[in-house]
Amino acid sequence: MNIPIMIKIIIILVIFIFIVLLLRYSIAQKKERRISSYSLLPLKDNNIPLGDKIKKFYLLLVKKNRKYLKRINYFNKKSKKYEKYIKYKHRDEIVAIDFITNKLIITLLFVLLAVLSSIFNNKGLTIISLLVNLILGYYLLDIFLFFYYKRQTKLIDNELLRAIIVMNNAFKSGKSTLQALNIAASELPEPISDEFKKMYLDMKYGLSVDAVFDRFAKRVDLEEAVYLSSSLTILNKTGGNIVEVFSSIERTLFDKKKLNEELKNISASPNMIIKVLFIIPIVFVLIIYILNPNYFKPLFESTLGYMIIGIMVLMFIIYVVLLKRIMKIEV
Repeated sequence: MNIPIMIKIIIILVIFIFIVLLLRYSIAQKKERRISSYSLLPLKDNNIPLGDKIKKFYLLLVKKNRKYLKRINYFNKKSKKYEKYIKYKHRDEIVAIDFITNKLIITLLFVLLAVLSSIFNNKGLTIISLLVNLILGYYLLDIFLFFYYKRQTKLIDNELLRAIIVMNNAFKSGKSTLQALNIAASELPEPISDEFKKMYLDMKYGLSVDAVFDRFAKRVDLEEAVYLSSSLTILNKTGGNIVEVFSSIERTLFDKKKLNEELKNISASPNMIIKVLFIIPIVFVLIIYILNPNYFKPLFESTLGYMIIGIMVLMFIIYVVLLKRIMKIEV
């Protein structure tokens, strides 16, 4: 279904927003000239690269829109889940609501690209195409953050035992929990040092030890972090020697890591089989497409064809899930 009226409305809205931004910029310039005679001019660095200028302008735009989005309760609630993505060094520059602003900007860019593409190709923009671009643009940042944080969590998992050893050594030398956190934050690499800096800051603000480690466990979502948090909560309630508790945690995590390494060696062969069986259908489809490019063409020319593609994708996902379940080694 073609919607040329919607295209015109979107283009008019974009032009209107652009005019409003220009007017705001013009008013700001007039105010700046009015008060410039009463203030000292800052030193200007004309050697700033273009990329840095664009980045600075973009961050300023996001910051200006922050106050408008904070008024909307829906966006305020949704933004809370993005707090774990804010790094310690950016805590004063970025707030959780800025991620929502970025998502809206990306969505707008995707819609504009779709509109421009339909105009240049002399094709009408369909509702399905518009919805796909809206959904893809809105959730693209979420997809990126999901995989990025998965990678960061894996790095944290690899360094958590080292962090426990560093803290345990600090406790043995008579340091407090706050000092131990500070030592771990300074000695450990990224990204785990960033998490320990956040914990150090939380303790400086007056949170209890178990509350600080509980927040850490929720941020990283690791079984070892939950175990650490539970142990410290019990220690706080029942009392005991923190050195002995951390020594016990250190031994437990060391044994678990050793067991995981042995399990990884045992499961190397099944994992290779899973990868091969996963790649075979994709390679098979690619070979057919190379030999006869028109073979799959009927699937993209009708609604029934799209339904068949959807069923094939669903069957492939089920196939991959079953493969992983069959080849999984239970501990």
